[in-house]
Amino acid sequence: AETLRSARRAAASARAPMPDRRRPGEFVGRASSLAAFGAAVDEARDGVPSCVLVGGEAGIGKTRFVAEACRRAGIELFVARCAPQGGEAIPLAPLADLVRRVRRRLPEGGLDALAPLLEWVSPSAKAAPPADPRQLFESVLDLAALLADGTGAVIAFEDLHWADTETWSLFEFLVRMVDQEAIVVVGTYRPDDLRIDTAKRRHLAELIRLPHVRRIALEGLGRGEVEQQITALVGRPAAAPLVDDVFARGGGNPFYTDHLVAAHVAGEDVPSMLSDLVAAELAGIDDEARWVIAAVAVTGRGVDHEGLRVVCGLPDDELERALRRVLDRRFLVVDPTSEEYVVRHALIGEVVYRQLLPSERARLHQRFADILRAQGTGAGARADRAGELAYHLDRSGDRAAAFTAALAAADAATSVAPAAAYRHLERALELWDLVGDVSALEDRARRTWEVAELASSVVSNQRAAEIGGAALSIGPPPQGAAWGHERLGRYLWSAGRLAESRLEYERAQSLLAVGDPNAANVLAGLAQADLMAADFDAAEGRAVQATGAAGSPAGDELAWATSMRVLGVVASARGESAVAVAHCEEAVACAPNIQARGLATLYLCVVLLDACENDRAIRTALDAVADGHVSGIDASFGAYLDALAADGLTRVGRWADADAQLERHTDELALPIGRLRVERATAVLAARRGDSELAARSLAGMRSVPVDGWHRALVDVASLEVLLGTGTWADAAVAADEAWAAGVPAVLWAARVAGLGAHAAMEHALDLRAADPGADVGPVVEPARARLDAARTMVGPNTTAPEVAALLDHGDACLGRLVAPDPDAWAVVVESWRRVGDVWWVANARLRECEAAAAVGAAARAADALREANDLAVPLGAGPLLAEIEAVARRTRISVEAPARPSLGRGPAQLGLTPREIEVLELVAAGRTNRQIGDELFVSEKTASVHVSNILRKLGVTSRVDAAAVAQRLAAD
Repeated sequence: AETLRSARRAAASARAPMPDRRRPGEFVGRASSLAAFGAAVDEARDGVPSCVLVGGEAGIGKTRFVAEACRRAGIELFVARCAPQGGEAIPLAPLADLVRRVRRRLPEGGLDALAPLLEWVSPSAKAAPPADPRQLFESVLDLAALLADGTGAVIAFEDLHWADTETWSLFEFLVRMVDQEAIVVVGTYRPDDLRIDTAKRRHLAELIRLPHVRRIALEGLGRGEVEQQITALVGRPAAAPLVDDVFARGGGNPFYTDHLVAAHVAGEDVPSMLSDLVAAELAGIDDEARWVIAAVAVTGRGVDHEGLRVVCGLPDDELERALRRVLDRRFLVVDPTSEEYVVRHALIGEVVYRQLLPSERARLHQRFADILRAQGTGAGARADRAGELAYHLDRSGDRAAAFTAALAAADAATSVAPAAAYRHLERALELWDLVGDVSALEDRARRTWEVAELASSVVSNQRAAEIGGAALSIGPPPQGAAWGHERLGRYLWSAGRLAESRLEYERAQSLLAVGDPNAANVLAGLAQADLMAADFDAAEGRAVQATGAAGSPAGDELAWATSMRVLGVVASARGESAVAVAHCEEAVACAPNIQARGLATLYLCVVLLDACENDRAIRTALDAVADGHVSGIDASFGAYLDALAADGLTRVGRWADADAQLERHTDELALPIGRLRVERATAVLAARRGDSELAARSLAGMRSVPVDGWHRALVDVASLEVLLGTGTWADAAVAADEAWAAGVPAVLWAARVAGLGAHAAMEHALDLRAADPGADVGPVVEPARARLDAARTMVGPNTTAPEVAALLDHGDACLGRLVAPDPDAWAVVVESWRRVGDVWWVANARLRECEAAAAVGAAARAADALREANDLAVPLGAGPLLAEIEAVARRTRISVEAPARPSLGRGPAQLGLTPREIEVLELVAAGRTNRQIGDELFVSEKTASVHVSNILRKLGVTSRVDAAAVAQRLAAD
């Protein structure tokens, strides 16, 4: 025994620390189960007997879980596997496995102590294995104690569902007899296999009753965890449709997920390995049981008992016996809420369905269609029943009935599930020429336009343009030719085909006749086109015309919603924030369908960001993303909304959350301007972090998207922001010149170009003077000053956008640096950026205030400003800004670390200070600003200011610096 201990200690000391070989994100989820396992390890190390029973279906990750739990707990794992051979369990296979593993770990000198067990594994001619099992079991107990060696060990019996009687006896012996050896005995098993073995089920039940036994049931991973697993497997953020498909089919089973993703990458449908495994699992069931599974699989959802009885066509007693067999084997389970039978894993259903004869499939689908017809699909029926009827009729081969049902299903789904409606209508168009007279009663042009409208939301505008063009070739739409060309123009614009789009808009305008009943919709669509061209006056005029033609929201909800969102963005560009938000809120409220509501919400998020209502903009965008995912319209709006959310998150300093939103869209996007928005948000965030390579790549990606006027202005401003973030001052100054020359459509855009351009011009001018003190910087500075003056003339009495004031104040303060340091000007800028809510710009402005204050000798003020700038920039990870802060700290000899708060006790009370004023004085001495004092003492900034004024009066000093000096002397005394 001592030889074994010495050898084990020598081997352990010789080993280097085991590296963590896991890929990031490879093991996901299981937090509560890992905590329970860790608690068992802690108890064992404290001398308390401990056993963990880990149950879960095949592929759920029991082995990986135990290994991960041991790694996190820092305890060595010894695995003993049960193994069947020829359908029979190998007696005491885990013991042989355990001994072999121990032999491989120990040097030759450490094997003597294992002689009895080695003789049992490989008996020699000289000796026989112990005749008494108790002697063997006690040797195993001694071995377990030696393996633990005071540091603890986990002995895991894997796959107990395959264990023979002797193995169960050995396992129970260890569970009951391990006492103070710092051993955790683990058993893994499949509950479904134990459920049909009475003896093993009884063994398990008896163990569970023991007080030191924990039971951990591993279930399928949640959708978010499956998304993490897929991301690790493919090496990039997982696309939502792939996550949904894998999660639905694999049920969160990690093994299934691995192979489904591999099949997706390889372009397969059902992975051959999984198909073979499922088929092997199904091989042992009889025909009636298989027919029952097939009947449930055909539906793709749950089936109640009565429906199953009708579809299967089996007598009640035979059906129940077959159900019992498949329920015992867990091929089917009963949903506890609906009490319907469902397939445990979609893959089981897929494999069974593929094994059916074509005639069997058709017969089952027809029977379900008959049931649905009898139940009815009209008012009061479940919302998806019409779609199910169309699906079953189509699969049964009844094309004429399927055609009619598909149209009815589309009509039922359009308002709640556009993606489903699109699929039904697309199938109906495919069947149109195959069903004879049945289709003659339908308006093909109208239905084709319906498909085009849905395609623009749920597939792509490229597809919508293709269908819209085909629809025009069939004949004019019911809404008139002008409406058709306006819609086609919108699809083409959204697909990035701008020249073709303009032609269609011109045709729509030329075809619009006086008294056209659809004039409101056409005018609203043309107003949106004018908006995207950044012709705000024309957009406003047409939108007003459209509302006049509609008369009221009730007159034409879609035209009204479109007009209101256009008017909202026009007002926002003019800096009229409250009006803009009100218009877009009205657009959302009166939107007649999911697509219109999604687009109106997108516009609302734009104007909320312009109004600097950041938190509301973020919440609204994220809610809209979730709604779009559920309804299936995220293909068109999802990326744009995610990027808007990321813009807001970047502004308020939640950069990691912004990353998460942007990482969802790494593939080619259906909406080009959605890609533009994602690239823009990525570029700005990368620039602020100091990732110049990513910023440049995203900037190039943004500039490659074809755009009209409104998004061109967005690109121009984003380019300025990125170049400023990366410190490319000369290029930024040129970009400001070019953006202004291209035209700024309204005051908000003018302020952006003028303010950011002034920042670029000032930095560029300072670089020129540093290289040559006599350099003439007028050609750089004067255009910037002229732009600021021009932008200020555009500010009207209704301009309330906080960003306009912040940008113009910032520009003035920047150009003032070339004249004389003015900390008060920068203090104004700081407060302006606080109202905007952009943490990064607040930190920038505070840094400039520090420089200006230090230049005029206001050391305490400079220190306050520098420290707040640093406190804001550090959690952001704003690399370039932190480098500037460090440089200023060296130059001014100001430490970014705030002085410690002195403890004054009750001494200052003799000076007439109240207890609250003593607390405030301590914070003044620690360098806190009035705002920081208010935050720490839970009072307003104004109240803190009053306390500071009283303290200065009572101490007879005139500055915070003098007050801090008094406090330091009092603390020293």
